[in-house]
Amino acid sequence: MWVGHDAEDAYRFMLGLLGWMLEGLDDDGRGRALDALRATIVAHDTDEGEVYPSATWIISARRP
Repeated sequence: MWVGHDAEDAYRFMLGLLGWMLEGLDDDGRGRALDALRATIVAHDTDEGEVYPSATWIISARRP
């Protein structure tokens, strides 16, 4: 899953999607969460941007 052109781009994108998860954290907890987010984004840096491996199962069914 591609999340940004570079670490800063991906950081803004992820905070826009998941920033609500930081609600209710104290300043220390919020700081640790943001540091962890930056670390995982940087760990997924590639020549093509910030990329996380992902997979999807698509299941369909029909009633006989």
